[in-house]
Amino acid sequence: MEFMRRLAKKISYLFAKIVFGTFALAYFRVGVRGGKNIPKEGGFLLAANHFSFVDPLILGAFLRRRLWFIMAEDQFEKPIVHAFSRMMDVIPVRAGAAFRLAPIRRSLTLLKHGKAVAIFPEGQRSGTGRLLPPQSGLGVLAARGHVPVVPVAIVGTREVYPVGRRFPKPGRVTLYVGAPLKDIAGLEPEAIAVEAMEAIADLLRAHGHSDYVDGPEAVGAGEPA
Repeated sequence: MEFMRRLAKKISYLFAKIVFGTFALAYFRVGVRGGKNIPKEGGFLLAANHFSFVDPLILGAFLRRRLWFIMAEDQFEKPIVHAFSRMMDVIPVRAGAAFRLAPIRRSLTLLKHGKAVAIFPEGQRSGTGRLLPPQSGLGVLAARGHVPVVPVAIVGTREVYPVGRRFPKPGRVTLYVGAPLKDIAGLEPEAIAVEAMEAIADLLRAHGHSDYVDGPEAVGAGEPA
């Protein structure tokens, strides 16, 4: 029974990857730069900035490893999101509850078994158009799981489907994948989270998108992931 459940979810993920990937490739002209930085095997944490509902869909469709996403629990109240998230094996977390035991155990078990867990360090979608300060959840998982952290800068979803927009518009989306973070062993969880966000910011600046990082709105309000 457990084998069949896992197989069904694996098939569902692959189906969603193909269907949404085909749509997004044409509608959002998605490109990936630095994809070789994604480990071919073994557990790791993927840390990405978060401006839009489509961020996890694009990451899942265009990165070569299957990803287990951590998502804000309140999004599960929406029937369609709830059904889709259960099918995709999403890990729900309560906003502001970074140390809640159940999702931490679930995430650490996945990492221990060589899976890739994706998390948005900001803990919510940014409503400012710029990066928000990180929460400590990423650092807790990295410190306890002893796994690499791979930063990913998402460019374009802010423009095509920002907070408050009802439907996405055509545009270009690019994923910039950075090298796994170095020298984070032994750091406190908060410091690891900061290192991850700084790496994402560096990727954005390096590719001409400092407007995602710098300015008076760099710290501000957001919405649940």
